[in-house]
Amino acid sequence: MSQVTIRQLWSARAVFAVALLASALAILAAFGVLGGNASAASSGEYEYGGGGKVTICHHTGSKKHPTETITVSENALRAHLAHGDTLGPCPDGS
Repeated sequence: MSQVTIRQLWSARAVFAVALLASALAILAAFGVLGGNASAASSGEYEYGGGGKVTICHHTGSKKHPTETITVSENALRAHLAHGDTLGPCPDGS
């Protein structure tokens, strides 16, 4: 039976550390954390694609302020309508 030397252990640890670091960098690059793009999109543009804007009546669920007129991306409109918001400004002017 062969014995593992200290040098072999350190070599195996070094290989593992390099592989782990490379994996972490690949994950960060995939999510766009690395690269330093100066013209990065805003969070809304990133999430919804940066389409045109639409005014909707957002139903908040609050008793004090049940609706609020907001402007959202056209790409987010379907999601807002799906949870009860309505197209156009709120009738009460909020």
